[in-house]
Amino acid sequence: GQKKKKMAFVEKLDEDGMKFFNSVSQKPFGEQCVAFLNAYWNEVHSQAEFIFTVAYEMMKKADMHAKGISLLHLYTEGNDVDFDIGLYFFEQLCKFLDASENAQWAADEYKLSQPEMMTALKRKQELREKVDVNFDGRVSMLEFLLYQYQSVANPSDFVARSRTTEEHPEILKARQALADVSNRIKAYEAEKSRLEGIAAGTGVKALGAKNELAQLDSSPLADELNKALITAEAAVRIATKKYGGGKVPTDDTRKSVAANFSTGSVWWLNRDLEEKKLRYGKKSKN
Repeated sequence: GQKKKKMAFVEKLDEDGMKFFNSVSQKPFGEQCVAFLNAYWNEVHSQAEFIFTVAYEMMKKADMHAKGISLLHLYTEGNDVDFDIGLYFFEQLCKFLDASENAQWAADEYKLSQPEMMTALKRKQELREKVDVNFDGRVSMLEFLLYQYQSVANPSDFVARSRTTEEHPEILKARQALADVSNRIKAYEAEKSRLEGIAAGTGVKALGAKNELAQLDSSPLADELNKALITAEAAVRIATKKYGGGKVPTDDTRKSVAANFSTGSVWWLNRDLEEKKLRYGKKSKN
């Protein structure tokens, strides 16, 4: 049975299927996660938090590592990494799960999300033979997710499930509103970083920068960010009301998959908004 399962996973995609697969793989990591969650919400909804908090963050960090970027505001989210960085990503993920402070993620409830431990040599072989669906010598987020959750997913099934679906305008609008928040965060963090650099010095300039840093939370940049968060919150609420049934259908028919095809999107929008509000929302004054 093992042989058959392996074949099913790397089952060749036809030309159109590959074209569609590549179009998803060329989107930023986060959008690839959403496409995967939409297609497999029934099967992997219990792992969504792991994908958002651990796998997605780790992939961004691996990409930043590859690009030599340490500050988030200088980073533009990528869509794939080369095999060496793919290897690094798996190593970092295993290391993370090994650390005692991350025990919640190593628990049984996330068993499906925990990568199998293997040697670098074996992992490199897996990357080449199993993970790299489109044989471009790179690893996209989608390829990682299909590989990690291969007990419930495979590339041709993903294409079959995803191909017929359109992104609803309300969901697109909410996603764009959150992208605007991300841009405001970058602007805010860039200014904070600039001021911190000057404040680390001495003299009048340093004092002035320290003063500006203290006022940064009530600066126009912070106000713009707050406005963008409010706009995004409203857009996410509209999308959620319209498409976020949030109910997980019990039967596994394709029909229920199609009907629930936005559940992953809506979950991700809400989770992304929650994270941004937690870090950058106006703190209540009580």
